[in-house]
Amino acid sequence: MLISLTALFSLGKIDLFLKQFGYWVIGLILLVSGLFINYRFLFEKHYFYLTIFASLLILVLVLFVPGNIKSWFSIAGFSFQPSEFSKLGLFLLLTSFLTYHQADLINPFYLFLSFSYLLPYLALIILQPDWGMALLYFLIWLLVVLTFLSRKEIFFGFFVLALIFVIIWLFFLKDYQKQRILIFLNPDLDPLKSGYNLRQIRISLGTSDFWGKGVGLGEIGRLGFLPSAHTDFILTFLIEERGLFIFLFYSFFIFIILRELSKGERFNKNPLMRNFIFIVYQYLLAKYLITTLVNFGIFPIIGLPVPFLSYGGSHLIFDLWLLGMVFSFSKERV
Repeated sequence: MLISLTALFSLGKIDLFLKQFGYWVIGLILLVSGLFINYRFLFEKHYFYLTIFASLLILVLVLFVPGNIKSWFSIAGFSFQPSEFSKLGLFLLLTSFLTYHQADLINPFYLFLSFSYLLPYLALIILQPDWGMALLYFLIWLLVVLTFLSRKEIFFGFFVLALIFVIIWLFFLKDYQKQRILIFLNPDLDPLKSGYNLRQIRISLGTSDFWGKGVGLGEIGRLGFLPSAHTDFILTFLIEERGLFIFLFYSFFIFIILRELSKGERFNKNPLMRNFIFIVYQYLLAKYLITTLVNFGIFPIIGLPVPFLSYGGSHLIFDLWLLGMVFSFSKERV
């Protein structure tokens, strides 16, 4: 929280600083709620189906929001991203699947069945369109099922994924999305337009060192030469100001969270709770890895918030609420 808020303050975005502080308060309340609320009720049949239905419904509704951007609701000056909270529905579906069919994943039919749970979410998010979030949803599913597949199945699966990528490239990706990938492979193609963000990321990182330039002295981010320095590229800005040290410091806390999730999964005797915590672990790992690679300029820019750092209420509140659920489930170790 302190790293995130001080970054916004250093950027001179006081209004966003105050909003983000409010988001942290809401998120921390939901985090602590896990100590008092037994979220096991989510797996009771009527609540389970209600959550799945609601998660799909808000993704459908957002497609009918007037305007060009179809990924957000705007209410009283605050933006709400449904695809963040809809992840809960997918997590519940995958949890249920793993609990009853984990051993069956070696059968291609059950592997496809698990993917069919992802398809409605994937289709609705792509229609928005939000390819970054769609990739995150896909990675969550992929990391979950990879754990239970043999090497032969993994090899065949990556062949299928390569074929799917070719189809998406030819028939679904828009020109600007293709351009982002091409620019990533060769930034010199268009360094002042399509490749500008990637160029600025690399300049920011290249002008820093282990300790950084100092708080408030990051010219590229603070003076507006690093687009989205408060959201997608906040980690790049932090490294410019505070060096690789702040990245290692941040990563240390992320791995503490992942370690605690791993312990919660290992010691929980309830298969539903255990599988849910396992999925949360894979989700946070995927989000951390992909946003880190983007902020280091070694993965195409896809537009995802850095976990617990980027400005924005939807992703922060959901992630803290998710950890609150894990708190609740971790009480059922015996």
